[in-house]
Amino acid sequence: MLKVGRSGQQLAAVTLVLTVVAAALYGPNAIHGGFLSDAWSNRAIYAFAPKPGFFAGITQYMAQPNIAVRPLLAVYLSALNAVFGGHMGVWLCWLIAANVAMCLSLYLLLRRLSLAAIDAAAISVLVLVFPVSGSLRFWAALVASPTTITFALVGFLLALIAFESKDRRVSLALHGASLLLFAASLLLYELMLPVMLLSVLIYRLRVPWRAAIFRWLVDCAVLLTLALTITRSSDSGFKQSGGGMIGHAGEIYDQARTLLATAVLPFASANWHILLLVALIPATGAIVYRLLPSDKELRLELRRWLTVMAAGAIVVVVAYALFIPGMDYYVPLQPGMGNRVNAVPSIGWVLLLYGGARMIGALVFRGVPRARRLAQAFAVLGCALLAIGWVKTLRAESHSYTNAFLEDERVLNATQSAIPRPSPEGTIWTFGQPVQIAPGIPIFGNTWDMTTAIQLRYDDPTLQSYVAYPGTLFNCLAQAVEPGGPYQEGENPWNNALRSPYGRTYFIDTGSGHAVRIDTQAECRRAASSFVPSPELPTG
Repeated sequence: MLKVGRSGQQLAAVTLVLTVVAAALYGPNAIHGGFLSDAWSNRAIYAFAPKPGFFAGITQYMAQPNIAVRPLLAVYLSALNAVFGGHMGVWLCWLIAANVAMCLSLYLLLRRLSLAAIDAAAISVLVLVFPVSGSLRFWAALVASPTTITFALVGFLLALIAFESKDRRVSLALHGASLLLFAASLLLYELMLPVMLLSVLIYRLRVPWRAAIFRWLVDCAVLLTLALTITRSSDSGFKQSGGGMIGHAGEIYDQARTLLATAVLPFASANWHILLLVALIPATGAIVYRLLPSDKELRLELRRWLTVMAAGAIVVVVAYALFIPGMDYYVPLQPGMGNRVNAVPSIGWVLLLYGGARMIGALVFRGVPRARRLAQAFAVLGCALLAIGWVKTLRAESHSYTNAFLEDERVLNATQSAIPRPSPEGTIWTFGQPVQIAPGIPIFGNTWDMTTAIQLRYDDPTLQSYVAYPGTLFNCLAQAVEPGGPYQEGENPWNNALRSPYGRTYFIDTGSGHAVRIDTQAECRRAASSFVPSPELPTG
């Protein structure tokens, strides 16, 4: 009979807990929800490739500027489309499974770094339920994000095992596999690049500086070469100015402070005295650590959790720093789909939180029998109470994602019922439905998601469809309809590009189902005055 060791039993138990928690929190959206925003366009890119199949899908994805800088993402999306097709629930189940795998990888890495099973498990579960990165579990467009984090975490794990191996060939093979995973993480999505570039700090926990620095230099040579090659061969479009980056960094810092005090911790305030209270935790631990004799068990315990907190702070800082050159949209408190910026920082936040709780427990129960057990129980219980509040936030977010998809489906059904056979190369303008179900969670909030969803519904890639956002106006030209209002704002107005000819332009109020085809300038003027643009949020 096959025997399973204690570590194997612990791993199985953690896997079960993570799976149950993920299914309970994110399963309802996988059952009742579906594609939103970029998920529609990601599916349409594959579905309407000039040639069918996996390799044609890769070529089509690589033609997209935002994917061309992530070549492995093109392969991954094409593979998932080839397997899952348009089965939205399967996509969302895969997303949930990928998040479980990510948290399980974190657990294994923390165990390799000598954290107790209960501590590593608690941290992993807290990352899974972190309240300000819900888009990572609800939005199918982010299917690559947990996988790219997993690749990096397993890469670190293999590197640590390689350092411990006494067989040179095995060690070299493990280091090679680790480097391949780092490269795969970067080529899939660059979220973990700043953390991987600081790999020396993890290696130093297990080997002397010389060995740690040598492997780190190899990491940097591979990762930086790949990053420079990809960015030079592709044009990502947006360029942040120097002053813009300084301002963006300041905004990220301010919002990160607020997130710590109001979302991670239950203080509901980011005032300086609250943050000072938080800072006193590691400061007190560091002072006690310095005063204790070197052979004291408490000193070793404090050192462990000071290290964990320091690691958390470093992850938070470097993970947010990745977004500084990006658009001002990328900030920690961005609601809804925008909270994807917290995907990697969430690991750092949880390390800070749990490390702080364990440090408080170590200080409070100092000198008490079974002090370590009591400190551990204190940390787990305290974080569990915090997580209950997090779960409430996630449940509300889950409902919003599900309701946004259900509204997507209602809009598509109403449009197809009122306009069963639109003209090829036609343009459908929708009115009435809210732009967002909740802040940051769009129904059809962009030109591309409305268009690609309509194309998929009618199986016609020549169609275009746009939402009449609040304030949208229409210019009735001699031969065409031209949108104005928000479509004229900004440095690159879209109104000319979205101009559509009479006879192939449709207006539909998706609430009442009333639809008209605009055939003349007079009909355009009547429709423009009678159709009411969509509200930003639900009004009922």
